[in-house]
Amino acid sequence: MGERLKTYDPHAAKGLRGALLDMASGLMKAELWFEFAKDEIQHRFRRSLLGVSWLFVSFAMFVAGVAYFFSGFVSMPMDQFVFHVAIGYAAYLFIIGNLIDGCEVFTSSKIWIKAMPLPYSVHVYRSITRSVLTFTMQFIIIIALMILYGRTPSISYLWAIPAVFVYLVNAVFIQYFLGLAAARHRDLGHLVTSISRLLIFVTPILWSREGMAGQRAFVADLNPLTHYVEVLRAPLMGEPPRLTSWAVVIIITIISGAITLLVAAAFRRRLPYWL
Repeated sequence: MGERLKTYDPHAAKGLRGALLDMASGLMKAELWFEFAKDEIQHRFRRSLLGVSWLFVSFAMFVAGVAYFFSGFVSMPMDQFVFHVAIGYAAYLFIIGNLIDGCEVFTSSKIWIKAMPLPYSVHVYRSITRSVLTFTMQFIIIIALMILYGRTPSISYLWAIPAVFVYLVNAVFIQYFLGLAAARHRDLGHLVTSISRLLIFVTPILWSREGMAGQRAFVADLNPLTHYVEVLRAPLMGEPPRLTSWAVVIIITIISGAITLLVAAAFRRRLPYWL
């Protein structure tokens, strides 16, 4: 592995070609960023009694508590509201986690960036892999709930596959962009963290958008997270996602991808100096 690391120069290619090459080269080092991600998760829970089981416990506690206390405020049956909260919260945690982690993805890896000739995208893929592993563990709880409530698989579940793919693509763009921006402007990380604390209340997780109309529905639809949660949660609840939500998600993905590539092309080579 040492020989492979020495053959890569993150500054060799410039501009848009360099940005694309960096993302592609990092993607080819799957074994490396997977081991990084696994080691980070193990380190986080080292010497704790339950270890990584805390990912199950904390998620299950939130879903159970919210479903119990908030079920009286919505018109859904209890079992349906449990899935509404569980799937929505898992999607929310993945999206917000990538926003927050993106602001630290390069600053937290400055020793590696300065010491090793690795593609910068390796650190992005490492961070996303850690989020995916957490996301997978949370979905084990959701599958257990499906078995508990006797929900049978539906063909609508297949719509969740492109939703997860879009989540991953967006995570790459968002983390790469925020990683560069936050390396240059450190206040960005604090701003994103502050906003994320508010977004959980304006995203339909603790409440339902179903049947909502007028100004409240308009405000809910202005929140991009509403649409990102919708495209994953709706098919897993046996409902077709709104075409509006898919349109918003696709448009944001294209725009964020274009912005990320342009920013990476212009400023990627300055990253070591910002750190």
